[in-house]
Amino acid sequence: MEEYIPEITDNEIKENHAHLSERFSIYKKKGLDVMRVRELILDRLYPLEGGILEIGAGNGYTTLALAKAGYRVVAVDTDREALRTAALNLAYENALSNVRFYVMDGESLAFEDRSFGNVVGVNLFHHLTDAGGVLSEADRVLCAGGRLVSADFNKRGLEVVGSVHTEEGRVHESSGVTQEQVYSCLHDMGYEIEPYDERHHWVLIARK
Repeated sequence: MEEYIPEITDNEIKENHAHLSERFSIYKKKGLDVMRVRELILDRLYPLEGGILEIGAGNGYTTLALAKAGYRVVAVDTDREALRTAALNLAYENALSNVRFYVMDGESLAFEDRSFGNVVGVNLFHHLTDAGGVLSEADRVLCAGGRLVSADFNKRGLEVVGSVHTEEGRVHESSGVTQEQVYSCLHDMGYEIEPYDERHHWVLIARK
C-alpha cells in the first residue's frame, strides 16, 4: 500500500485556488455554501477521537474542513486527479501535512480491521450503484464504538449541482443510492443511527 504524494507547484496552488473561489461563488449564489455545510456536519461530530478515514474524498472539501480543524485524516479515492486537486486545496490553506492520500477503492480497502475510530463519506453515495460494498468495508475498518458518517445531496442539492454542471456544458450523473438505502444497510449491520437534514443534504451519524 503506497501513499499517493502528488507533485504540485506554488503556481498551481494559486491557480487552483482562484478557480475554486470562482466555483464556490457560483454555488453560493444558488444558495449552496460548499464549505459551510461541511462545517455544520462536522460540528455535530466534534470532538472526534481516534483515526479518521475519508472514503471518496474527491476534491477534498471535507478533507479540508477536517484538516483545518487540526485533525489528521487518511483520505482515499479511485480518482488520482481528484486527489491531486484535493492536495492543491489543502496546500493553499497550509493543511496538507495533516492528510495522507491513497488511490484506493472504497469497496476494497487495504487497511486492517478496526483501524479507525471514524469513517466519513460525504457526497459519495450518489456516485454509487450500490451502497453495500462501501459500507461493509467501512464497517470492517471501524473500531467498536466508532462513528460512521454518511452524507449526500438531497433532491434540492442535486438540483443545484445539476444546474451548475449544465451551465458548464456538462452532465452531473447520479446513480440514485438514497438515504433510505444507506440507512437500511447500517440498520441491518446493527448501528445506532442519528439522522438529520441540512438544506441541501441528508446526514446519518451511525455508531457501531
